[in-house]
Amino acid sequence: MKPIFVLIQLITFGLFQTNAQNQATSAPTNFIKGKVIDANMHPLSNTNITYSLSTELYHSDSAGNFKIPYIIGNKNILTFSRAGKITRIFRIPELEANEDFDFDVTLSDSNYLITTYTVQGRRPEEPTGHINFKPMNNGPGVSGDFMDGIKTLPGVASGNELSSQYNVRGGSYDENLIYVNDMEIYRPQLIRSGQQEGLSFVNGDLVSNVSFSAGGFEAKYGDKLSSVLDVSYRTPKKTAGGFSGGLLGGSAYIEGIKTIRDKMRDSGRITKFTYLIGARYRGNKNVLKATDVSGSYKSRFSDFQSLFVYHLNKRNRIELLINLAQNQYRLEPEHQETTFGTLQNSLRLSINFEGQEIMDYNSAMSGLSYIYYTKTTELKFIASAFVSQESEHYDVQGQYDIKQVNNNLGSSSFGDATTLLGLGYFINHARNDLYFTVANIAHQGLKKIIINGHTTRLLWGIKYQTEVIHDRFKEWKYSDSSGYNMSPYKTDKAIELNDYINSKTDIINHKTSGFVQYQKGFGQFDQVNFTVGTRYHFSSLNQQSLISPRAQLYYEPNRKYNQRHRNDSFKKKNTLIKFAFGYYYQPPFYREMRNFDGVINTNLKAQRSIHGVSGLEFGFKKWGRPFKFMVEGYYKQLDYLVPYLLDNVRIRYYATNTARGYATGIDSRLNGEFIKGIESWFSLSVLKTDEKIMYVKNGNTIETPFLRRPTDRRVSASIMFQDELNSNPDYRVHLMMNFGSGLPYYLGGDARYTQGNRLPPYRRVDIGFSKVLLGGVSEKQKLYAVKHKDKQKFETLWLGVDVYNLLQINNVISYIWVKDFQNNTYGVPNYLTGRRLNVKLVGKF
Repeated sequence: MKPIFVLIQLITFGLFQTNAQNQATSAPTNFIKGKVIDANMHPLSNTNITYSLSTELYHSDSAGNFKIPYIIGNKNILTFSRAGKITRIFRIPELEANEDFDFDVTLSDSNYLITTYTVQGRRPEEPTGHINFKPMNNGPGVSGDFMDGIKTLPGVASGNELSSQYNVRGGSYDENLIYVNDMEIYRPQLIRSGQQEGLSFVNGDLVSNVSFSAGGFEAKYGDKLSSVLDVSYRTPKKTAGGFSGGLLGGSAYIEGIKTIRDKMRDSGRITKFTYLIGARYRGNKNVLKATDVSGSYKSRFSDFQSLFVYHLNKRNRIELLINLAQNQYRLEPEHQETTFGTLQNSLRLSINFEGQEIMDYNSAMSGLSYIYYTKTTELKFIASAFVSQESEHYDVQGQYDIKQVNNNLGSSSFGDATTLLGLGYFINHARNDLYFTVANIAHQGLKKIIINGHTTRLLWGIKYQTEVIHDRFKEWKYSDSSGYNMSPYKTDKAIELNDYINSKTDIINHKTSGFVQYQKGFGQFDQVNFTVGTRYHFSSLNQQSLISPRAQLYYEPNRKYNQRHRNDSFKKKNTLIKFAFGYYYQPPFYREMRNFDGVINTNLKAQRSIHGVSGLEFGFKKWGRPFKFMVEGYYKQLDYLVPYLLDNVRIRYYATNTARGYATGIDSRLNGEFIKGIESWFSLSVLKTDEKIMYVKNGNTIETPFLRRPTDRRVSASIMFQDELNSNPDYRVHLMMNFGSGLPYYLGGDARYTQGNRLPPYRRVDIGFSKVLLGGVSEKQKLYAVKHKDKQKFETLWLGVDVYNLLQINNVISYIWVKDFQNNTYGVPNYLTGRRLNVKLVGKF
C-alpha cells in the first residue's frame, strides 16, 4: 500500500501548487456569483448557465453555488436552465472596478412531478453510464419501498414484488453496491423469502439525489461485480416535514435548520446546524393473506434514520448518519391449498400445518464524517459501523395429500378433488443465529483544476475495514411419503433425517482498499471526457491482493455546435456516445464462504467480471415536449465464479471458485412527457448469461457444458405511465407494468450440473389513482391556496388508492417438492401475492 499513498501525496501536492499559481496569476477582479436553489430552498447542482458575452458553458457546483468572471459589455445576460425546471434569464447591471454581483436564483418545477429524469445531454460531472433521478414516492408498488423505482431501470430485474432486492445484467442479489452519503450499506444475510425481508435501508423521504450505474462504473466505487447505487440524503434549507399513512403502514419525517447571524453581513444569516429525521413502519399482513398459505401472520418492519450536520465554519462541517432497524416476522401456518398442473391433468395439494416461524432481523448503523471543502477541493474523513443481529427459529410440521381434480366441465363435481394420489408428512426445524459487525475508517479526496475553461479532477481514497462474524447454524428436515422415508441416508436400522446441519463459525477479517481516479475534458467545450482509475484491495482472510483498472470515455458530438447556437433555433440533438471498460472483483463476504453443509471455506477467492460497455443517448423534442432515449450494449467475461442455487430470495453457495461464464445483452429506455407536464418511461432489456461448472464425480473432474445461470432472465420490460384528467389535473392515474421471462430453476446434488427446470414468466400490473386535496395545479386549487394562504398548514396533501396485481396473475417464486404413492415427484408452485387494495394519505408541510 505504501506506493499508493506516496503517489497520492505527490500528485495532490503538485496539483495544489499548480492551482495556487494559476489563481495567483489569472484571478479576475469582478465576479457574478450566487446560488441556484429550487422552490423548497434545496441547492441545485450542475445547473446549466450560459453567459451572453462568453462562449463558455458554466454549471453550479454540488452545493448549488456558481461564480462567473464578469465581462464588460452592453448585454450582460445570464440564462439558467435545468431539466424539469423553468428556464430563467437575468440581466446583470454594469459593475464598478473590484465590484461583485451576488444574487440567488430560484428554479421552479416545470411540472407537478415527484420523479424527474434528465432529458438534456450529460452534465460535466455526471459519470459515464449513470442515471440520475429522484425517488419515486407516488408509485403503486406493493412494497411501498424506494427500490420500486430502481426495479424499473434498464438492466435491472426482479421477480418478487415483496422484496427490495434486485439483480443487474445477470448478476445475483449480492453483487450490487449501495452507498448512502459515501458509506457502503449492508443488508441481512439469513432472509429466505420476500415476505420476511422488511424495509430496505434507503428512506425515500430523505433522499436528495440518486445515481445508478448498471456496469462499467468508475474506480471510486467499491468491489462488487454488477452495479452501484449512490444515494445522497438532502441538506435541509428550512423547517419542513411530511407523512404518509395507509393500510400497509406509514412514514413520517421532519427537517429543519438552525441559523446564526452572519457577522460579515448585518442583515444576513448563515446555517449552523441542520437535522433530517425519518421513521417508517410496514406491516404486510393484509398482502400476505392473498397467498395460498393461511394462518396467523404478524409482520412488523420499522426503522428510524437521522442525518445531523453541524457547520464549524464556512469550509468545515461534521455529519452524523444514524439508522436503527427492527424487522420481525411471525407466522403460525394453518392450511395451504394449491391447484397446479394443466387443464387436462389438474392436481391439488392440501397441507395442514402445526408449529410456527419466528424470524428477527435487527440492525444498527452509524457513520461520522468530517468534510473540508472549497470551490476546488474536498477532503472527507469517515468512520462508520454496521451491526446486524439475525435469528431464524422455526418448527413446522405438516401433513399433505395430493388429489386429482375433476376437470369434466359437464360434471356436477367439476373442480372438486377426487382421486387420492399420495400422502405425506414433513418436519422442518431450525435454530440459526448470526451476528456480524462491519467497521471501517476511510478518507476520500477531490481536487479540481480549471485552466482556460477546462476542468481536471483528481479523486483518491483509502479505507480500512474489519469484519467480525459469529454464526450458529443448525437446521434439519424430515420427509416421509406414505410411510416411505424420502431421505437418501435411510438404513434398515434407523430413519435418517433428509438434511442435517450443525455448525459454529467465528471469523475476523481485515480488508484494506484504495483508489486513484483522474478525469479530464478535451475540446473547446469539453466535447470529449475521459476518466481513468484503478482500485487496490487486500483481504487478510484469504491473503489475496487485487488490482482493478477501469476507464470511461464519452463524447458529445453536437456540444460545440449547440453552444454556438444556444440562443437560436438551430440546435441539434443533445447526443452522448459512451464507452467503458474495467476489471471488477468481488471479495467473498460470509455467505459466499458457507457451503450447503455449513462448512466455511476461508480460502475462497474473489470472483471477477471484466466489463465492456458501449452506449448512446440523446434528447429530443416531440409534440413540443422533451424526451430522452438511451441504449447500451455490454459484454461481461466472468471467471472464478462461485456457483449457487436461488430459492425465492435465498442464495445458497457452493463455496468454491469452480465456475466461469459470460453475460451479454442490450438495455434501452425511453422517457419523457407523453402527457404534457407528466413524466413516463419504458424500459426493455435483453440478456443472455451462461456458465460452466467444474465438479468431481467418482474421483474424476468434470466440466459441464454451458448452463443458464440462475438469473438468466432473457427479456425484462417495465412501464411506468402517468396520466391526468384534462378537465382537472389534480386527478391522476399511475400505471406500473413489469414483465420478466422465465428463469431456470435448479435442484441440488447432481441435478445442478444439468439444464434445470424453468419458472413461468413474471407478469404484474399495479395501478394507482390519486387526488390532490391541497397544493394542486388546477385553477380551483390555486385559488384556494391564495384565499387561505395564512391558514393553510399543508404544502401538499393527496389521497391515493392502489390496486395491486390488477389482473390477478399467479406468479411463481419457487416450488415445493412432494411424492405420491408411485414415488413420482411433483413440483408444487409457491405463488406470490394476489390482488389487493391499499388506501393512503400523503402530506407535506
